[in-house]
Amino acid sequence: MRFLGVDAGGTKTRLALCDENGIIISSVSGGPGNHLDIGIEKLMETISECLKNMKQNSNEVDACVLGLSGAGFSKKSCDKLCELMKSVIPARKLMVVNDCLIALMGSLGHIRKSGAIIVAGTGSMIVGIDENGNIYRAGGWGHIIGDIWSAYGIAFEAVKEVMRYWENRGEFTDLVQYVEEILNLHCVDDVLRYFYVDKHPKSHLASFAPFVLKCARENDHVARMIVQRSVEELINATESILKSIHSDFLSYTGGLFEEPYFFNSVQESVKRNFGISLQEPYLPPVGGALMMAIKLISSVKNEVVQNLRDQFRNN
Repeated sequence: MRFLGVDAGGTKTRLALCDENGIIISSVSGGPGNHLDIGIEKLMETISECLKNMKQNSNEVDACVLGLSGAGFSKKSCDKLCELMKSVIPARKLMVVNDCLIALMGSLGHIRKSGAIIVAGTGSMIVGIDENGNIYRAGGWGHIIGDIWSAYGIAFEAVKEVMRYWENRGEFTDLVQYVEEILNLHCVDDVLRYFYVDKHPKSHLASFAPFVLKCARENDHVARMIVQRSVEELINATESILKSIHSDFLSYTGGLFEEPYFFNSVQESVKRNFGISLQEPYLPPVGGALMMAIKLISSVKNEVVQNLRDQFRNN
């Protein structure tokens, strides 16, 4: 049997194909997958291209779970997206869920029933599950309302601080140099054109977040203030989820956690506020999607999940 897991995030789309024993047959990656940002047609093109690049024929897939950024958590919304994606993904059984859900399931693996995960990539969210299978979430409001502990949110705050400096109502920061060099923005009018006329994809601005973290690491006061605000908001959201699920298991995923300064800042705050430590995910999000896909057909055995874990760790 063949099972397909898809993790379509704001910056990158990952696909993995495995058999019933949890042995990975093929894995590929492609571009951004948030249909609210790039459009449903572009999402379909991205997944189709990834399927073509798989080493094995993916036309006969028994079950697939697609974790989709921007999919929401309502069954009606996900079912509608599922119908649209059936023309692209050749699976006998197909389920579409929010990409944070596959991240949560992957972090828990097959050994825990409850826990939470902090998602901090292009977008952000805290999502948790209790012993009875009830899902709780905080954040994930999107870039318009505010994804303050996301890569987009951190970069957005940095640009606004630079604009304040340009208007002589903010302090100097090394971010000015990086905004001019990396984003090619030199004045307020440039920024207004960037957001209101050019309308770049979210992933473009999100890619600036590492430069904010670099400045923070080098003791730039403004950059540190931005990161501190984002971590404080993250901790506030995390507290509400941990109280709801009555669990002390907290994991993490997303590109921001690949930046040591951000990871260490969150880890220290988690220890200080909750007396616990961030736990490494048992499986990556695409592994969580594979595990959920197998569950659509049969029960998942411990050795199958262990096989997935071993292979993802070695790759």
